[in-house]
Amino acid sequence: MPGLVESLVRQRHPAFESQSGWLDAVFVDDASRDGTVDAVRRALAAAGNPAYYLLVAHPRNLGLAGTLNEVFAQASTPIVLTCHLDCRFGSDDYVASMLELIERHPHAAAITGQPRLPPGARLPFAEKLNVVANLMDVIPARAPAAAELVPVGFAEGRCDAFRVGALRGVGFYDTRLRVSGEDQVLAAKLRGSGYEIYQAPRLEYYLSVSARQDSVSKLVRHQRLFGRTTPYIVLAVPGSLAGLVGRHAGANRSRRTLLRATQLASSAAYALVVASCLAGWPVWLWGSALGFVAAVKAALFAEHARAVRFSLGELGAFVLLQPVLDVAFTTGVAEGFWQLVRGRARAID
Repeated sequence: MPGLVESLVRQRHPAFESQSGWLDAVFVDDASRDGTVDAVRRALAAAGNPAYYLLVAHPRNLGLAGTLNEVFAQASTPIVLTCHLDCRFGSDDYVASMLELIERHPHAAAITGQPRLPPGARLPFAEKLNVVANLMDVIPARAPAAAELVPVGFAEGRCDAFRVGALRGVGFYDTRLRVSGEDQVLAAKLRGSGYEIYQAPRLEYYLSVSARQDSVSKLVRHQRLFGRTTPYIVLAVPGSLAGLVGRHAGANRSRRTLLRATQLASSAAYALVVASCLAGWPVWLWGSALGFVAAVKAALFAEHARAVRFSLGELGAFVLLQPVLDVAFTTGVAEGFWQLVRGRARAID
């Protein structure tokens, strides 16, 4: 969090001498228990406690969707830029450039920047696993050189500009999804209202690297949570598929959707292995199934794996963890489908 405050303090706008003339910042702590509030207070004190920087600490956890809805509902400006605490602006005019872009494109409900890994950063294994296993959007899209904006399936809210009027028109985020998928549902509603979601490929921001941020067990748990929200998003939200695959989704979101489908296919292949061993079926039956899904996943993972530079041992661990991640996601999908059938669409914390 201190790094985000420092990065924000450096933001400049060419039309204003002082930040106070064009920017209001609200830092929201959603009832965390890890000392975040104290860390923010120290960072704000080091920055001189600007009057236009406000810290809000929730007495109880509202979830990401509820917290963002609160901020958007109270916003007095037409544009709000959200930023996760693990983000750092890639330039001192990032926020000003985002404002200029979304003001110039009135049909854009949201514009996300291009996340990148910090240059020269040494990522712990859990971070590498997160980047590759979830195909995080850290590989710039191969957009035409002249493309200022490209369509993207949904804005994850990491370092993104939102048009508040568009959000109010669709009722903000769906708070039934507390842990994942709220961004995909919002994007579907915004497209249904005639807006589009874009990415600015040349407007970069950086994801911070911390050994405390992710762990293997946390990532496995998140795979299950991702799975739980999938049936609701795909089956109960009109227009959601446009944000998952195709022209509106963009290359990264489409590849991520293919990965999730491959995870389901991988779980079916594992079940086939067990059935084959019990029934004495020929090796080629389950071997060909495993080989096919492994080849598809290897092709999907290749570029991200090169970006994080796995060591030989880390690569072996990544391969061995694939069945765990696949089964966790598939289990979540089954739970989410059962919840949907029973009329309970709320994700479980």
